[in-house]
Amino acid sequence: MHEQFTIDLSGRFSLPETEGDLMEMLGYLFAPAQSALTDFISALQYENKTKFGPSQISNLRFYPVMYEPATVTGRIRVVYDMQLTFGCEDAVKDHLNQHSYYNFKFNPSKSCLHFESDVPEAPSAAEEF
Repeated sequence: MHEQFTIDLSGRFSLPETEGDLMEMLGYLFAPAQSALTDFISALQYENKTKFGPSQISNLRFYPVMYEPATVTGRIRVVYDMQLTFGCEDAVKDHLNQHSYYNFKFNPSKSCLHFESDVPEAPSAAEEF
């Protein structure tokens, strides 16, 4: 599923000039006590829902794939662990080191950072035929 979400930066951040600056900023934005982490976990849960059903996401790690300071756009790879619980059997299955890619763009005029996954929406039954 194609996921997207926007994080409000509320003017407390300057635009990153290097990948190192970007990683420092992401480390702060997605720290355990930050609401942005909840947004990212929700996006990953929804992205995986059609494949696996309900899941618990943990141990997120971010890696820059590309960052273009001139356009304030880039791409990151997020690696995470996913735990699935199957209710009928009360079975738990761990899927370690899963990954997804998200493109992002800073919008300085609105003080926000927008993320979009590159996983396309699943086609409807009508579109498949």
